[in-house]
Amino acid sequence: MTHSKLLIKILIVFSFLVTSAFTPNPKFITPSDDYHIVKKGDTLYSISKKYGLSVDVLKRINNLTSNNIYIGQKIYLKEKKTAKQYYVTEREIPKCGYHIVKKGETLYRISKMYNISLVKIMEINQLFSYTIKTGEKIWLKQTSDKNVPIKSDKKVNVTKKTTSKPVFHIVQKGENLYRIATKYDLSIYELKRYNNLSSSQITAGQKLFLTQQKIDKKKYTKKSSKISADFKKYNLIWPFNGEITSKFGMRNGRPHKGLDIASPVGTPIQSVLDGEVAYVGKQRGYGNVIILKHNNELMTVYAHNDENLVEKGDNVKKGDKIATVGMTGNTTGAHLHFEVRLEGRAMDPQKFLP
Repeated sequence: MTHSKLLIKILIVFSFLVTSAFTPNPKFITPSDDYHIVKKGDTLYSISKKYGLSVDVLKRINNLTSNNIYIGQKIYLKEKKTAKQYYVTEREIPKCGYHIVKKGETLYRISKMYNISLVKIMEINQLFSYTIKTGEKIWLKQTSDKNVPIKSDKKVNVTKKTTSKPVFHIVQKGENLYRIATKYDLSIYELKRYNNLSSSQITAGQKLFLTQQKIDKKKYTKKSSKISADFKKYNLIWPFNGEITSKFGMRNGRPHKGLDIASPVGTPIQSVLDGEVAYVGKQRGYGNVIILKHNNELMTVYAHNDENLVEKGDNVKKGDKIATVGMTGNTTGAHLHFEVRLEGRAMDPQKFLP
């Protein structure tokens, strides 16, 4: 009996030594600004208050499914860096000013190849979808006429090339937009924009303009006033209540394509409409950015975020928290840069908001 008690005591002492020596979270962990080492009495709530983060953010960063933590555990305070999706060599923009899409390439990959923001490429090409096709022409810089890049020292050649091209093309049996665009050195999106096409469907005998046509100002004014009255029908809500520090329009001689709304870092940003997350990531100048795709060819952009709280492909509801206000990218203060794009074109957000 005495031997049994002695054996039990030895086993208890041995178990204590083993667990103390080989715990997965030893006490000699090196302190770091990247994480917090849990001490006695710590809770996720107290840690979140200490570092100015929410409990939800801490759980997401550390992949926690509950609020349970234990002494010695590392609680990371920053998002872990992920490997780049694409390993591409940056290159200069070709003299022609555009890139021909090769098999397997995506719009995001092209933006990385030429170090141009995805948002800017969409603006130049008037895109409202991320779908591109092999052989398609993607413009990489703005020109006065996308058929001919601007070259001030060759005005005569530009005029000859522009005037030699037919004004329109009559669709023949078996032709599609891709074949016609390739024939006249245009992109599908240029053809659709020149002819106000909402789809790629065309029919034999149809007239397709190959350049931008002059607008009837009276007709355009009448149409614009009707469109302006219709902006409110989308029923957008504000991303949050804050002070507008910069409006849509020209700013310092350059177009400002959105609305800057100031608020402290960490202020929740909500989706202004139901939609799908089309893009989440970092873009030059924009910092952390989210792009949402909504119905009716409407898209919204949320930039300079401190944290993006959604992933690509997520479906969000109007009012859902998708990000927090930050100072990432080119900015001098905490604010949200908010854009509304209709059919790929940047519009004044205040015309849509209540």
